[in-house]
Amino acid sequence: MRRAFLALPLLLLTAAAHAQAPAQFDPDDFGNIVIQPRQSAGSPGGFVLEQAFGDYQNEPIIEYGENSPAVRLGRPIGRLDTLYANGQTGFCTAFIVDDKHIVTNHHCIPGMDGDPTGADSNIQAAQFVAGYIQPGRSEGATRYTVSPQIVETNRSLDYTVLRVFGNPSAKFGIMELAAEDPEDGEFLWIIGHPQGQSQHISREGCAAATPAISQEGKLVHTCDTLGGNSGSPVIRITDKRVIGLHHAGDNRTGFNMAIPMRRILAQSTVLKAAAGTTPVVVAAAPVPAPLPKPEPPMAETPRLAAKPETDSCDALWGEAKQLGCGGYEAYLAQCERHTFAIMARAMVKRQCSDTAAAPAAPAAPAAKPTLTAAAPRETGAIRVSATGSGDYRSIAQAVSAAKDGATIEILPGTYTEGLDITKPVNLVGVGNRADIVLEVAEDNVIAWEADTGAIRNLTIRQAGGRYFGIDVKAGSVTIEDNDITSKGLSAVVLRTNVDGMVRRNEIHDSAEGGVFIFEDGKATVEDNVLYGNTYAAVEIRDRGEAIVTGNTIRDGQGQGVFVNTAGRGEIRDNTIHGNRLVGISLSGSDNPVIKGNVIRDGGEGGILASDNALARIEGNAIYGNAFAGIEVRTGADPWIKGNTIRDGKQGGLFLLDNARGVIENNDIFRNAYSGVVVQAGASPMFRGNRISRSGYYAIEVLEGGAGTYENNDLTGNPSGAFFIHAKAGNLSRRGNKE
Repeated sequence: MRRAFLALPLLLLTAAAHAQAPAQFDPDDFGNIVIQPRQSAGSPGGFVLEQAFGDYQNEPIIEYGENSPAVRLGRPIGRLDTLYANGQTGFCTAFIVDDKHIVTNHHCIPGMDGDPTGADSNIQAAQFVAGYIQPGRSEGATRYTVSPQIVETNRSLDYTVLRVFGNPSAKFGIMELAAEDPEDGEFLWIIGHPQGQSQHISREGCAAATPAISQEGKLVHTCDTLGGNSGSPVIRITDKRVIGLHHAGDNRTGFNMAIPMRRILAQSTVLKAAAGTTPVVVAAAPVPAPLPKPEPPMAETPRLAAKPETDSCDALWGEAKQLGCGGYEAYLAQCERHTFAIMARAMVKRQCSDTAAAPAAPAAPAAKPTLTAAAPRETGAIRVSATGSGDYRSIAQAVSAAKDGATIEILPGTYTEGLDITKPVNLVGVGNRADIVLEVAEDNVIAWEADTGAIRNLTIRQAGGRYFGIDVKAGSVTIEDNDITSKGLSAVVLRTNVDGMVRRNEIHDSAEGGVFIFEDGKATVEDNVLYGNTYAAVEIRDRGEAIVTGNTIRDGQGQGVFVNTAGRGEIRDNTIHGNRLVGISLSGSDNPVIKGNVIRDGGEGGILASDNALARIEGNAIYGNAFAGIEVRTGADPWIKGNTIRDGKQGGLFLLDNARGVIENNDIFRNAYSGVVVQAGASPMFRGNRISRSGYYAIEVLEGGAGTYENNDLTGNPSGAFFIHAKAGNLSRRGNKE
């Protein structure tokens, strides 16, 4: 019988151990789910990565039943497989904390101690295997690609945060983190992948020591672990939250150790943000003590329904925009944690509640407004006429006199006063839009701070000075069916606002940009025509968030779309062409989705990702651009999937300056130079791509370039599949068709 929870003297459990590596598997097994371990880590000096006490009590989790509370709780926990630049391999346990991050031990990433920033992690490739619960069987398990670049790490706290592609949280949920220490002797569970095998649980006799926290601040416990358990969550069974990150044992004291999650949360920006996220997985009801292992079930019980995959929520979002209120409500019911849920809630509030602003006019091309001068006055509306035929000659006077929610109808004429809108009103042009002109110099044409309202069917001309056409400083507004330009600053800006709708406008020929979203601004930019602007037609930065969809963005002097520092959102189904600079530029972006766009005939490249940008670039048609179809540089780490990149006047993809990224299942063909060029510290993962009919090689790896290239079809290139420079870095090539 295992010993009970002996009192642990308040001794200093030394961590001055040798640097150690995770357990290993054969390099030929990388990419598989079922693997055969080669060794487990250990140390003769007492401090070891894993150990078991007496009779080993770490058992396959499936023995508790496929739909058991333990299996449900363990869904966000998976195996982290790593392939290093030197050909070595390793595996540990990791767990999901939000839609794009997993957590494991720092010591699971050997080689990065010399560079704690993680820029040189020594990883060639990594994968996260979730749902591997059947011993020796891969059914139900899913592989996700992990970025080689470290997001956040701390050696003394032995934790590392990694970026995972494909949002495994949508299917497997997240682990909820707790910033409290366990009580002395409190019962615990550890779930992980010992020896790289299917998911196991340590629960028999698994508890915190007495005292639970040592003098050096370690969480001390008696849960059995083996090599591969490094990075496992230590779970408090009363509320099913993670209270520690398992990391080592000491065979001199007979206890294993974890880093308290409280200490890690105090240090980690990423995990601190994730700690407030509601987990997807439904935890089992609290239990007072470990339960005996149940008998095997007589019949298999149905699996719990998983949350929809990201692609499902993407599809629902697209349908919601077509269906309106009912569609948004259905989307929120299933995808409340999806990227654009905040936008959907705003749309429901604005369009579907009893207090919503007046509905928009029926959809029509921006150049052909549907309202006419003969239109009857809306009940209760205030009319403004420059000729004196309305209730007021001045729009400002009408706004001052209006009650909240009023519609102010503006008849043809020229109005030259700047407007400050602080109450919810609707400004609606009545007649031919070209004849209803708001033209203002040395001021914003419209400065908006009201909670709701609309600006519709107007010609808005900012005539000079350091001002905007429309400046949305707060609140919410619908801007639609207008013609907008500015000789001063950008035509439309949105900042610190709740949400905004910019729809079916012509936004053109501005001295700076078209639509600028920044300082936590939020907007949907939909079905507009943007052209001839000096800077980016649409720019998102400084925590701005936008859905940019269905627009035609053409013939600008700058970028088509610029997602700048910490900008985020979705750029979807736009046509972007003929701009002097790059079609879409991503610089330090916060993982926007770039999907379904046509990006063609640009004066520079199709898409440029730089300055540590994160992004998902999927399903775009990129062709006929003067530079590379996609260029990745200066530490950017995008996921580039399922794009068509063709007929470029230079190469298809160009990666340099420590670029990373996962490039998979793209069709890259008929580019004038080589299909792909990698150099100067770039180390991407190329998988499953078709690269053909290039001007020279399929892939050139030049001086300083590295990366992993697997299962690509590289046939049909006149100079061959690969050119590898004598001074190229470490490459891994396997399974390619050459």
